[in-house]
Amino acid sequence: MKILVLGLDNSIFNTDSKLAKRAVEYGNLVEKYIVIVPFKEDKILKLSDKAGVNGVGAKNKIFCLLKIYKLAKKIIKEENINVISVQDQYYLGLLGLMLARKFRIGLEIQVHGFEKYFGLRKLIAKYLLPRAKAIRCVSQRLKKQLIGEFGVKEERIIVVPIYIDVNIKCQILNVKTNSDKFIFLTVGRLVPVKNIKMQIEAIAEINKKSQIANRKSQIELWIVGDGEERKKLEKLCYVLCVTSYVKFFGWQDDLEKFYEQADAFLLTSNYEGWGLAVIEAAVNGLPIIMTDVGCAGEVIQDGISGIVIPEGDQKKLEEVMVRLREDEYLRKKLGEGAREAVKNLLGKEEIFNLYKESWKKTVI
Repeated sequence: MKILVLGLDNSIFNTDSKLAKRAVEYGNLVEKYIVIVPFKEDKILKLSDKAGVNGVGAKNKIFCLLKIYKLAKKIIKEENINVISVQDQYYLGLLGLMLARKFRIGLEIQVHGFEKYFGLRKLIAKYLLPRAKAIRCVSQRLKKQLIGEFGVKEERIIVVPIYIDVNIKCQILNVKTNSDKFIFLTVGRLVPVKNIKMQIEAIAEINKKSQIANRKSQIELWIVGDGEERKKLEKLCYVLCVTSYVKFFGWQDDLEKFYEQADAFLLTSNYEGWGLAVIEAAVNGLPIIMTDVGCAGEVIQDGISGIVIPEGDQKKLEEVMVRLREDEYLRKKLGEGAREAVKNLLGKEEIFNLYKESWKKTVI
């Protein structure tokens, strides 16, 4: 098989990135694995004998899409591509469908979630997804949505969780008991759908109640990540007088040190396709509080491997944050449960076999 991927993540041009290394591994599964992504300039990079990436630069999104379409046609002809895999169910996905029909080749759509699912994007997704030859999604929750909301035939869907190395450390799980502060950690893009605002407001309420009870608050929130909401969130911290308790660290390459220092992990998204940061926290044995999205119910089960709360329920979030802070036994139980849960996730070879199965479904 020869695969052409239309993607969005240009970090693949960093040969040390996880994405670039994965592309090399995917190339080893097939005859050719070629990726096209929007980039700051036109650029070609050979990742291996079988894998390569083409960057497309343009002044605006429309010109970029036109250039991607033109380049994709050229590559399909020259390389005799027989599968198009698209990492987007909106505009790039529509390009993929047009190319698949023009050259009579198979189309695979990768679905990681439905952010920005409104307006024209919603119409495109409703039209596109039932017409894909195969769909690779990251969770059973998404599979149910694809069948129920989009009318995708079940036999066309393959569920493949995002791979993470879950080599569990052998040492006994350490639970902090004598630290002066209790650290809640959150990791991710600072965008509205992640609802980090609710975490900050919860910290403010917990601290206010501590002051009324004449107790010094020992709870901190560490936010690792960046995005369009950062300035708003920082301003909110000033308004709520919690700048001493909420720390922003921006993007970080070494997340391990944050997982090691944290006492618990928070994810309060209003929507997630999967929730990779939750899996990373579970690998590190952190007790997890998360909203009922993504891998909740599938990996993180309420009361067993974490605490699952309703989306947007700040009162419940405050309640379980305080409970987790005060209950050492519960922290240990949930941390160990999280580690056990991720041990059952698919290994690299199993995931690669599912990729190949999806591509084979796609071949016409």
